[in-house]
Amino acid sequence: MDDRVTPLPHRPEPTPPTLGSRQKWTGVLLVAAGIAFGFLLGQGTTTGPAPADGETAVGVTSTSAPATPAVEPEQPAEEAVRFPGTIVASVEFGRGLVTWPGDGDPVKVRLASDVSAAAFDAAQGRIAVTFPEYDSGRFALHAGHVGDLRFVASGVTGFAWHPTDPTAIAWVEESEDGFAVVKAAVSDGVVTATRVAVLRDAARPVAWGSWGYALQGDDRLTILAPSGAVSAIGDLQLVAAGTDGRMVVARPAGTPLSSDWAITGPDLSDQRELGRFGDPEEHPTAAAILPLSGRIVLVSNRFGEGSDLARIEVLSADGAREAVIRSGMIADSIAWSPDEARLAVGGYYYGSNQVRSVVLLAASDGVGESIEVPFDHQVRPLGIRNPSDDPW
Repeated sequence: MDDRVTPLPHRPEPTPPTLGSRQKWTGVLLVAAGIAFGFLLGQGTTTGPAPADGETAVGVTSTSAPATPAVEPEQPAEEAVRFPGTIVASVEFGRGLVTWPGDGDPVKVRLASDVSAAAFDAAQGRIAVTFPEYDSGRFALHAGHVGDLRFVASGVTGFAWHPTDPTAIAWVEESEDGFAVVKAAVSDGVVTATRVAVLRDAARPVAWGSWGYALQGDDRLTILAPSGAVSAIGDLQLVAAGTDGRMVVARPAGTPLSSDWAITGPDLSDQRELGRFGDPEEHPTAAAILPLSGRIVLVSNRFGEGSDLARIEVLSADGAREAVIRSGMIADSIAWSPDEARLAVGGYYYGSNQVRSVVLLAASDGVGESIEVPFDHQVRPLGIRNPSDDPW
């Protein structure tokens, strides 16, 4: 195994695309157009207020004296949403980060114009992001605190934080002899990396732990033992993994996700079907296996009769149902607090003239009332911190 200790330099400016990347920039322009269109939809149409009793509307007058304009009354402000803790979410397709303390106002921070992925560590202290490398089709990995990202590796296909160790991260990088699986310890200013294995085909790490490494390819899921040896291969798409190696998988591999989901282990042999998704109107979208408690959280949308589209089902570690949380939004992502007390489920409401993004906050045991927090941009929750935790 190859061990190396590398100081983390400040992030260099991203290399601009060459003329040969026209297709990539076409996609960026389409995304920008979609954002602009969504913004216009969300604005609606406003008109001035009607004249109050006893006032004359200002218009064309027959006198030469200037008319006194009517003073428009202040519009009532929206009722403030208050909630315990602080939400952190990516906005505008990953280009920015918003932190919203429940007793204050949201604060947006711009990460970069071309972030491809972003995720916090287990303690939600450091963040890792990838930026496109336009000359190779791979990514540059950076990690650190918000506002102080440092370069870690280039030629990367993807990365995954360790589920419980906030200093541990793994990635796959292109090398002379294939694609190297690397694990590393990240501290302030220094990364200590160890090469675990070399793959023949490109894959991206989607989960890892004491049980080994899960590497997702376009048409298969490969499991490596902690030593780096291949232990299992299956036509599966990983949706979530726990610290003990239990996995929620979709069958077969590929995106968008199929509705045939199962729970299995690192050997991928015993696949227990999640029959609740057999209904064609039930569409699973996200899942999590909480690292401390082992609870399984399944997120789906049911498109049929009724107003509660989203269903968040909480199962115990052994698969027994503990709670079902419903919402009228269309759910698409999930995050949780470091102590797993609360869930943050991302989604949106789709109306005739707007798309409104929301984050649903709920207790992980399903007890108590859930809170929907609206956002003015498309967001994806990355975590939620408790009031007692240190701020970012």
